[in-house]
Amino acid sequence: MKKKYVGNPDKFQALALGKRTYERQPSFSIGGAEIKCEESATLLGVEIDYLLSYEAQVANICRKASKQINVLKRIGKYLTLQSRKAIFHCFIMSQFNFCPLVWHFCNEGSTNKLETIHYRALKFVYQDFNSTYDDLLAKAGSGSLKLRRLKAMAIETFKILNGQGPVYLSDLVIRKESNYSFRYTNMLKLPTVKTVRYGTNSFRFCSAKLWNNLPEHMRCVVSINKFRGLLKTWQGNKCKCAACR
Repeated sequence: MKKKYVGNPDKFQALALGKRTYERQPSFSIGGAEIKCEESATLLGVEIDYLLSYEAQVANICRKASKQINVLKRIGKYLTLQSRKAIFHCFIMSQFNFCPLVWHFCNEGSTNKLETIHYRALKFVYQDFNSTYDDLLAKAGSGSLKLRRLKAMAIETFKILNGQGPVYLSDLVIRKESNYSFRYTNMLKLPTVKTVRYGTNSFRFCSAKLWNNLPEHMRCVVSINKFRGLLKTWQGNKCKCAACR
């Protein structure tokens, strides 16, 4: 006898993306239950709002990380450096590393807030309250949170191109085909976009742009382990213009 599962309408969530769509207050009827669109919905631990700003998600990450930093602040002086690092990676960095590619496209204010929390955490890990953020990153042998997310995006793009990523992501990146011999090889086709929120700030656009900006020798690597190794020395794009940020 087959088991029949009955849905619980109280747990259903719906989002109407875009301000104009949300203002219409659309609703859905499923099995006689009316599902209204909300300002935000939590899916697999990530809070997504109708504007795709991810401000609520970033605020939640900062709040959780700050609580752990306060604990480290109180007990850090009684611990060794190795113990403080263990707490840092287990309880603080784990907050920043949860689904980072989903909320990577948050606004600049949220990005700066994340970096500030990271800077504060490193101060208590190394008990160094005078060094700059860049100095502490160098001491930790790590990059900024934004750079870490860009590296994660590069790795995911590599997996997709080499058939190692999820099938449902395979159509997000397309190799650039040409009948001519150009100086650069293994480039991706940059999609045409019309908006910033739903075009420029998307994995489909940013992954292609990021991949094309990688050095030639990195794009031609076929081993994921070798690619990860080369990516450790990559410090992001040197150009800081609006088109390359």
